Amino acid sequence: MSTAGLNSTPAAAPAPETTGDDGTTYPEWYSRVCVDLSRLPSAAGGNRLDGMRAVLTRASWMWDNGQVLTCAFVKPAGSAVQQAKVISVAKEWERYANIKLDFESAAKKPLDAIIRISFDPRLGSWSTVGKDALHPQDGRATMNFAFLFSEPTEAKPGERMTILHEFGHAIGYLHEHQSPRRGDKLKVKEEVAIDFFKRTQYPPWTEEETRRNFLDLYNRYEISNYSTVDLTSIMMYWMPAQFNEQEIQVLPNFELSALDKAFAFLNYPFLGGLTSDASQTLDDALNTIGVTGKFRESITAEFNENDWRGVRAEFTRWALNAKAEASKKEAEAEIGVQNDS
Repeated sequence: MSTAGLNSTPAAAPAPETTGDDGTTYPEWYSRVCVDLSRLPSAAGGNRLDGMRAVLTRASWMWDNGQVLTCAFVKPAGSAVQQAKVISVAKEWERYANIKLDFESAAKKPLDAIIRISFDPRLGSWSTVGKDALHPQDGRATMNFAFLFSEPTEAKPGERMTILHEFGHAIGYLHEHQSPRRGDKLKVKEEVAIDFFKRTQYPPWTEEETRRNFLDLYNRYEISNYSTVDLTSIMMYWMPAQFNEQEIQVLPNFELSALDKAFAFLNYPFLGGLTSDASQTLDDALNTIGVTGKFRESITAEFNENDWRGVRAEFTRWALNAKAEASKKEAEAEIGVQNDS
């Protein structure tokens, strides 16, 4: 994903606090920390999309276009207010992605739902990624919210951010801050991050957990289109300035970015006369991302044929090409520096 530049800022001021339903006071940034639970499936012996990749995801993680994902609340299932917040905010993704979040069909049999949501404050906020939701057995939760509260009745900005982020995982997206190209914009101070998560997480994160959930970058061979990092993505961690050498404070992102919306549309396109509630069009999405030339033509042709697999595959071909072009320019620049020295 691409992004507008952010100016360097001094160290972030102490974050505000929030009070939970039980009266306990938590740092506000707790709700901005998330764990994605993903496993890499094999790409051997499959169809056209096997091994094809989309931005910070893998196509085999994503659901079929138009998929109905049954969602339900499992113990601890939270209050009616907490549940209502999740339902109302999560459906924002339906405006840009041709996917249905169905909170009604499995309401009476929540253990049968594909997406099973709990509210356990001891476990942090997390979600499985895409089709990994099919792996947990015995009705265990596939998503948890630790810091969504019953007051006020409307979702606060931080709660809205967390809900959109976790459902981004649920439809197949990974953490933007773990992009292999993060270092182009941010060089993280590892010891500062390790100390921070040890002090602020409940239970405290070990160094291994901090490396897995925050410091480690995704394998560049398993994901694609990381030529730039979208610091405004809903999938990007909020980050205080003291976390990185550039002293850039990555502000919390409370809404889907323009690129979040465009990628959602192209990975889950509205075909056959269907239109998104947000009136997003193919041209809008392609313009936002910057797809031109032969790839724009091939994506448009597949779209006009109502072939969602073709759209996703051609879009991924563009992503892989963009990555290759970026890597080529990077190599040329490095050679130029060596020749000048």
